[in-house]
Amino acid sequence: MRALVTWLCNFMSVIAGIVLLIMTGITFADIVLRYLGRPIVGAYEIVAFLGVAVTAFALPRAAILKTHVYVDLLIDGLPASVRRVMRIFTRILVFCVFLIAAWYFILMGMDFIATKTVTMSLKVPFYPVVFALAASCIFQCLVSLCEIFDRAGGTNE
Repeated sequence: MRALVTWLCNFMSVIAGIVLLIMTGITFADIVLRYLGRPIVGAYEIVAFLGVAVTAFALPRAAILKTHVYVDLLIDGLPASVRRVMRIFTRILVFCVFLIAAWYFILMGMDFIATKTVTMSLKVPFYPVVFALAASCIFQCLVSLCEIFDRAGGTNE
């Protein structure tokens, strides 16, 4: 399972990188065209959606590589057995939080489909971005599961 989750996280990270390049290109083109008096209509909406996608697709890989913030001041002073229990507990907590977030993003996306909610300028529907966030949360849950079962909670290094 760990190999599959790692592969999926790496794949999502590649997508995040491509989306970031597109986002940069749109921003650059909008600046140049704005200078020439022809700004890209809806550039702000597009860049905002792409920013959400970059964040969503990069999050699971950051977790699997342990590049997130780790506050060791309190935890590292505890005995090894307590640290292990704390690491497992926090990963279970992270799993639960992201599972709830995924559920609410799915409900929100379904609501956006039902109400046909779109952006103001381009009339782009909101639901694909919300479903991307739900997928990211589900992948984060998979990462947390891997960390729970790998070396009894894993390490933070």
